[in-house]
Amino acid sequence: MRYCLGLLTAGCFLLQPCAFANAQAPNALERAIGDAQPCRSLKTKVSSFGISVEVGVDKLDSVKVEDLQLSVNGNTAEASARGTLACKTSDEALVEGGFSATAEVRLKVDLTTCKMTDTSIEIVKTGGRFGDIVKGLETEISGALRRSLEKNLAKLCEK
Repeated sequence: MRYCLGLLTAGCFLLQPCAFANAQAPNALERAIGDAQPCRSLKTKVSSFGISVEVGVDKLDSVKVEDLQLSVNGNTAEASARGTLACKTSDEALVEGGFSATAEVRLKVDLTTCKMTDTSIEIVKTGGRFGDIVKGLETEISGALRRSLEKNLAKLCEK
């Protein structure tokens, strides 16, 4: 059971090898999120002065897990978490900038099958130069987070 709790904790947020911008060192959970490269696939179009450019906001800037709660009842584990993820463009980008998004994640896992039976991912706050665009990408971001959770949970269950 202890293994399953550790599995759920790690799987809950396994969302890029990175250098964090924070002066504070990330904890183990925040490092696990970084290792999963959550910003890698985020791209959007930005228009300025009639010119449209595709911008990849695909570099992790920082991760902060603000709250994480776990509970186990029989073979069902539930987790809820709130955290902030900040992504930015690469240094070579034509248009530089970034965004931050605070999300609330809830999930249920069947510990006998290691399958998520219910997930909810909601972006509750955005900021940064591209923060407004994040709302338009909410479906893609939520889908990417869900797929990452499922993939990493499955990996941990193989052990």
